[in-house]
Amino acid sequence: MSPSRWPFYYGWVIVGVAFLGSGIGSGVALWGASVFVLPMTEDLGWSRATFFSAITVRIAITGISSPFVGPLFDTKHGPRIAAMGGAVILGVSLSLLQYIDSVWQFILLFGVAGAFADMGSGFMVSQVLVPKWFVRQRGRALGIAIAGVGLGATVFPGSVSALVNAVGWRDAWMWLGIVTGVISFLLALLIRTRPEDVGLLPDGAPVVDTGRAADHPAPPARAEVSLTRSEAVRTPAFWLLAGSFAFAGFGIMGFQSNWLPYLLEQDFSATQASVGILFYGVISGVSRPFWGLLAERVQPRYLMAGSTLVTALSIAAFLQIHSMPPLVAYMSVAGVSMGGFLILQSLLTANYFGRAHLGSVSNMFRPAAMATGAFSPLLIGVHCRRYRLGHRWPIRARGTRAVRDQGWLARRLGASHILRVRLAAKHPGGRAQSRLVGRLRLLSAEESDLLTRVDPGTPWGELMHQYWIPTVRSDELREAFKQTVEAPGR
Repeated sequence: MSPSRWPFYYGWVIVGVAFLGSGIGSGVALWGASVFVLPMTEDLGWSRATFFSAITVRIAITGISSPFVGPLFDTKHGPRIAAMGGAVILGVSLSLLQYIDSVWQFILLFGVAGAFADMGSGFMVSQVLVPKWFVRQRGRALGIAIAGVGLGATVFPGSVSALVNAVGWRDAWMWLGIVTGVISFLLALLIRTRPEDVGLLPDGAPVVDTGRAADHPAPPARAEVSLTRSEAVRTPAFWLLAGSFAFAGFGIMGFQSNWLPYLLEQDFSATQASVGILFYGVISGVSRPFWGLLAERVQPRYLMAGSTLVTALSIAAFLQIHSMPPLVAYMSVAGVSMGGFLILQSLLTANYFGRAHLGSVSNMFRPAAMATGAFSPLLIGVHCRRYRLGHRWPIRARGTRAVRDQGWLARRLGASHILRVRLAAKHPGGRAQSRLVGRLRLLSAEESDLLTRVDPGTPWGELMHQYWIPTVRSDELREAFKQTVEAPGR
């Protein structure tokens, strides 16, 4: 059936496609991928930085190619063709990940092939096509469409974790590829570039000429100001927006991609971590339509400034979370603050530069934003590995793994006061730095005995004996040290 004959405005179908497509895109590239970090690194012997290098490649290729792909989304059939091809590549590349054994294979399939799949993803539909279908109602339409990104955080961590536990990480990749590839292909069949291509007008405004054929272009309801790419890059607004999008993307992308592994290293269970991220997804998704409505009444640039400021402060607060209630509260606040970023980014771009060349203009922002977003997961992963962020008890004696390996002792110490201890650590480069190496608690007398007594039969004593290697008998020590030491004043 022709889009002009649907019982409601076809622009809302585009919004629905963008909603589901954005959920799949963020779910596969970020939330779903983060579930595979620990099982794959443990099974294949990779570091977390190695795993995230594939995400770096994926985002970098997407960013570099965006200026060339962008004009395709201003043509009549280009977006639908790109989305159909991307769906096929997505399903095949994810399914083949079950066979990988080396890093280059993972980078090729998840990084390179995944980047080509993302070129026709729901993110592109929401960022480029939805603003073409709406003008007056652009804020609410984008709010609903981009709420799908929160759908990825809501659905993928828990469902993919259950799938990995049920069939293992290799078969989990296969099923993830089949399901997401089929759904993405069906959604691609519904895509249309702009309302004028199918005889409609933005926001569902009535077409004056009722005798016009349904599939013939309709003229715009009113003259619009639309800048070409060359005109846009000569404006100060373009470069100010490019810088703000790039810096914000660095913090958000690198931060979110490390949520799940960080929480697991903080002694949260996989279920607890998934529930925490679920709260973020739900609150983020629910808040986005409200961001859109608010942006129709308040200038988006002011909303963007407030959103990024709260997000920056929340990143520092996240490192102080070590129990479930604060995690839920934090994720709820983060869902609201981060939920508005993508909506406001699309609104600012469309409002400043118009609809006609939006694909060409908006994709000029992506190289810088993708460059910062590409390296942020990798840099934060390296930072976690170097400074041991996420380990509750990183202080350990030379030659013993007891403190590092036995988390039960830390969990038995229930005092509420925490001291942050900064010690100067000598790094391989020879430079002494001050870094956080552990968290120590003020202990009661009972807890002090638990920690310090190593007599036979005590918990700590039994633990330490598992790591001691005998070198000399006690009677030999008594023979070697027979002299008496007098205490001063006696």
